[in-house]
Amino acid sequence: MLIRLIVGGVLALGLIGTDATAMADTAQARMLRGRTAQGKRIKIAVKQGKFRISGFKIELNCRDGSALLLEEGGFLWTDVKGSGTFSDAQFGKTDSVYFRGRFSRGGIRGRLRVTDRERHGPRCASRWVSFHVS
Repeated sequence: MLIRLIVGGVLALGLIGTDATAMADTAQARMLRGRTAQGKRIKIAVKQGKFRISGFKIELNCRDGSALLLEEGGFLWTDVKGSGTFSDAQFGKTDSVYFRGRFSRGGIRGRLRVTDRERHGPRCASRWVSFHVS
């Protein structure tokens, strides 16, 4: 099986001032670390009432039979509902990331799914992959 490694961001912030703001926001947040069901690392920054996925790796299956290993990062802040649940979708130039889950005393549990379409390559997608951070 052919495995390709692509490193990129989901949402590259185009404004120079926005990058400094994002770094300042992350500095004030508490960083949680965990693993996905694929055994890959995931980091999530949490502050009052919202969180931001700082980065994770995920393996996607492509239509041509190959596998694609992505390193995702650069997410926007996501609000948490009063019940402790969340659901969001964020889109980049070639990829889309969908995630949902729940906050609890033991950390954050959820699932995420990534789809990607390289410029001249096949369509690739992951299944819903569970994660847990604490």
